[in-house]
Amino acid sequence: MPKHIQLADYLRARIDDGTYPPRAKLPSEITLVQETGFARDTVRKAMALLIDEDRVYVVRGLGTFVGPAN
Repeated sequence: MPKHIQLADYLRARIDDGTYPPRAKLPSEITLVQETGFARDTVRKAMALLIDEDRVYVVRGLGTFVGPAN
């Protein structure tokens, strides 16, 4: 399984279990690179997947946040 999908699954699970509740700020790309050991491009691809799924959204200049609960 590609690494960006593994990371997206990991973040999705943390959103689902409440580690990152609705509207919570996610760690920065750099923090995720340091915590996971994945390349920055891998982190970006994983975030893009979650954005496409409407699981997270970006506020320019502030960061990436978990979407509201459905």
